[in-house]
Amino acid sequence: MSDKRTVLENECLLIEAEPLGAELTRIYDKKNGQEMLWEGDPKVWGRHSPILFPFVGKSFENQYRLDGEIYGISQHGFARDMEFTLLRAAEDEVWFGLEETPETLKKYPFRFRLEAGYRLEGNRIHVMWKVSNPNDREMPFMIGAHPAFRTPAGKTVYDFTFDFHQKGSLHYQAPGEDGYRDGALDGELDGKDGQVPLTRGFFDRVLTYIFDRGQVEKVSLLADGKPYATVECKGFPYMAVWTVEKTHPFVCLEPWYGRCAEKGFSGDLREREGIQILQPGGEFAAEYVIQADAAR
Repeated sequence: MSDKRTVLENECLLIEAEPLGAELTRIYDKKNGQEMLWEGDPKVWGRHSPILFPFVGKSFENQYRLDGEIYGISQHGFARDMEFTLLRAAEDEVWFGLEETPETLKKYPFRFRLEAGYRLEGNRIHVMWKVSNPNDREMPFMIGAHPAFRTPAGKTVYDFTFDFHQKGSLHYQAPGEDGYRDGALDGELDGKDGQVPLTRGFFDRVLTYIFDRGQVEKVSLLADGKPYATVECKGFPYMAVWTVEKTHPFVCLEPWYGRCAEKGFSGDLREREGIQILQPGGEFAAEYVIQADAAR
């Protein structure tokens, strides 16, 4: 963990964020003495809550086509591995900023400005993004979140139940083992009153559930039937849930503007499902909320 981390604290929570990736690295429930965010053990998964930009998921064969040129890009883009600048910090809010570099221009041929902020209000953490396009042409991009919520002490992922806060079935898309969306794996998830237990094998056939069409605006993890953590993401077109049951003692709840490429997709980036288009001089803003339910 960086020694330049910023700490925000109130009567309910203590949170920490650091310039590397502008990543939220800690959520501590003071009322219950509970660490809620995954600690980033590199032997399991070395991240906590990375910001995915300018891509979400994998591009086919780790490359994409734009205006006839081919560019190489790794899964989830590059922002999560870059040092942001601390822009401003107050008692309850902090902002970080990132701009293009000669290296990013080789992978993503656009100037950009990405700002990421965190605001603490009671047991709620507002996660805020701003993307600016200073170019004289439109800028295609994606952005997404990847917070990992650890299991409470003495529990496993099988003590978790998903609560989607709505009745009826949910349509999902799914990537295959290669990380590309495979339509053969798409399906419907049914749950009683919106609740779906994380039973053994839940992630065997479907490695990641990507709920499309803006269906999911709020999802909670219940631990032994009690509210534990909630992500609110109104307006986001995609929400994903992911873990690796046998090895990962956490579950990720991931609101996205974008998603992985179709297997075999070789069209122009502007044609990729989930791509966002920012006009010259334009600004995109989005916000989601993490709520530590047990801390209220």
